[in-house]
Order: sequence, then C-alpha cells, then structure tokens
Amino acid sequence: MIKYPKGKKFSLCLTHDVDRIKKSHQYLTYFLKSKNIYHLKSFFSKKDPYWNFEKIIEIENKYKVKSTFFFLNESEKFKLLNPKNWKVSLGRYNITKEKVKNIIKKLDNEGWEIGVHGSYNSFKDYDLLKKEKTQLEKIIDHKIIGVRQHYFNLNNNTWKLQSKTGFKYDSSFGFNDGNIGFFNNKYIPFNPIKNKEFLVLPNTIMDWCLMGKKNVEDEYMKIIDIAEERNAVLTINWHQRVFNEKEFPGYSETYEKIIKECKKRGAWIGKCIDIYKLFKHSK
Repeated sequence: MIKYPKGKKFSLCLTHDVDRIKKSHQYLTYFLKSKNIYHLKSFFSKKDPYWNFEKIIEIENKYKVKSTFFFLNESEKFKLLNPKNWKVSLGRYNITKEKVKNIIKKLDNEGWEIGVHGSYNSFKDYDLLKKEKTQLEKIIDHKIIGVRQHYFNLNNNTWKLQSKTGFKYDSSFGFNDGNIGFFNNKYIPFNPIKNKEFLVLPNTIMDWCLMGKKNVEDEYMKIIDIAEERNAVLTINWHQRVFNEKEFPGYSETYEKIIKECKKRGAWIGKCIDIYKLFKHSK
C-alpha cells in the first residue's frame, strides 16, 4: 500500500516520452493518409510541429503540476534494406544539440523531472544504457534515477540491468498494443528484483492507445474509477509531439481533462520521482 497524504485516495503520475522532436517523412505520409493539405504546408513553417514543450509547460503550470520527461538518445543507424529499422532510426535526434540541451536544462531547472528513454536495443545492453544515462546526466549535471525503455522493450534481465546501471525505477511495464489499463492487475509500484531500492512504476494509459478508442471519455473515466477504488497509481504517457492540436486533434484537450478530473476527485498528482519517494516512504 501507498500512504497518501491526508485526504488523498489515489495518485496521477504524469509522463512524456520524447521519441522524436522533428517532423520528417510525416509531412508526406500524413498528407497521403489524410489528404489534408495542412501537412504539406507545415513543411514551410518556421516552428516544427513536434516541438511542443512550451505548450506542456503552459498546461501543467495552469494546474500547478509537474511531470517526467523521458529523453531518447537513439543510436540505431538507418538501414535501407531493413524496413523494420526505419521507424526507429529515422526518428533520431541529437541530445547534445544546443536547442535540445537548453530545453532539457530548462525543464530540469524549473522542477520537471528528466529521465532516460532507453534506446531500442538498450534493454539488453548494459554498456549502451549506461552510456545514455551518463550523457543525459552530463547535460543536467546531476544523477538520473528513472528510465523507460523505448517501445516498452523488456526481457527477463532488463530490470537487473537497469538497477546495475544505477536506476532506481523503471516505467516500461504496461500495454503497448492498443490497450489501456492496469497491466497484469498491477495497481501500485512493485519490486521485481532483490534490490529493494528498485521499483517498477506501471504505465496505465498511453496517448495513442486511448485516443484510438471510440468513446475516449468513457474509457479514461473507467480507468480513473478503478484507480480511485484501488488506491492505485494511474500513470499516463503523453508524447510531447501530440500537443499540437492541428496534428493530433483532441490529444492535449484529453490530457487536460484527465488532470482536471483527477484533481476534482482529490488525487495526489506528481512526477515519477515523487511517486517513487512516496512509495519508499510508505514502506
């Protein structure tokens, strides 16, 4: 059990995976799929449609909440003859670029949490995951305790590997197939290995999984009901690129509605690191 502050029955944990920061082939592919001329016109925009950090800051400041940003440092190189590789490699961005470093530092300095979004193959590669953690720590000049693997990639050894790397928690446990809810009926963080300091923070709702449902509001209200009944931790994952309403209609609005509903019900709202500390303090 988690001992919530007085008057709080459940919690909402806010997170964002930063998979890609620039729109690339989507200018064309989204146009071909939707026939919406906007996607071609957006190619000439001075502001990239996926750079929505300020929008998130604005929303979360409005509700006086903070979230965790998991930044990806993908090293998988493009392989023309391997189509499965394209989706991973073509989204790469360089976290050492000044613009990216500046937003990471800004978020960190102003109270948001920075975590590692482990690259596609890092879930089974200690040296690679360690390198990614070290590079991101150099940018913010302090230790990082949280990780979420890209595509929720996990194997039987990943949590031990993450713990060995120096992480205190992982948030890669959840649905990544279009479903939402409490995966394997895990309602609160749990310890999967002998290291008692290490926790898994299950992910409950991912943006595209929820927004693909017919009755979006009914779906997330059901999940909030369960969270309240079970005194659970409801962790949501909203990629920063979906906060552009022209690109992803309804996504940012739904994010706000979930926060408002949970606040209305008296939920304790925080970052992953806050949930981690709250759970450890409850032991």
